[in-house]
Amino acid sequence: MDSLDEAQCLALLSSFQRLTGVGVWSHDVPSEETWWSRQAKEIHGVDPDQALSFDDLVDRYTEADAETVRQRFAAATSETKPFTIDVALTGEGTTERSIRMRCEPRRSADGRQRLYGTVQDITDVKRREQRIEVLRKTSQELRSVSSRQDVAEIIADAAKNILGLVNTTVRLVDTDDELLRTVVATEECLERAGDRPDYSVDEETPAARTFRTGEPELHADHELTEDDHNRGDLQSGLYVPIGEHGVLSAGDVVVDAFAEHDLEAAGLLGQLGAEAITRIGWVKRSRAV
Repeated sequence: MDSLDEAQCLALLSSFQRLTGVGVWSHDVPSEETWWSRQAKEIHGVDPDQALSFDDLVDRYTEADAETVRQRFAAATSETKPFTIDVALTGEGTTERSIRMRCEPRRSADGRQRLYGTVQDITDVKRREQRIEVLRKTSQELRSVSSRQDVAEIIADAAKNILGLVNTTVRLVDTDDELLRTVVATEECLERAGDRPDYSVDEETPAARTFRTGEPELHADHELTEDDHNRGDLQSGLYVPIGEHGVLSAGDVVVDAFAEHDLEAAGLLGQLGAEAITRIGWVKRSRAV
């Protein structure tokens, strides 16, 4: 078989990257020049035609992750240590994407030291891991609680710290007044949206409608959400029922921040919360008998 020429190799590499979702990069140590493939740039949300140094792309990671990558990169350069690291990619919104970066130091045929690597968007993998963590951690915590307040605080904490839904509010129904009362709102949510109101069960708000119908809702743009409530800097949101007991909602500062997988993950928390509140009710009623 004839060997592939340069154009064929580049075409094969391009096809491989598209099929696998993996981008490639290389760094020439003596010249300190870095090359990123189009796929690698697109994974980072960068214009494929933009020229970028290694630091330029790493600056798109969270501060802690960026510092760790730089340390690993320095060790790969000076000590030829390979590395694999998962990092969080920041954007305009408050939700994060996850990137896996690999690096392998080598010497080329001309004796120059180079770093070769790949980058891959592993956000979906991380989200599956998050769901497993939600089930494990939250289920364990909810077994020992004895009040609706405790349940609300646990699922709000899981939404923020496991699922990354930092602007979260939990409302539970007050059947005496037919109100969805705000029980927990994360600090970030209060900073971006202000004090979160209680909602009448029968009003036309996403939270009240979700409670009545038991169906989750995604709102890509709150400019199109037809009610008079102020949501501050939050531009999009999701709403999931907590069974017959209330609603968990989350927002973001950018339009169209959430997708179906976010709704599914939040819905899982809602189900866990509903089961815990129902159990608490059974225990209280049995003790009263």
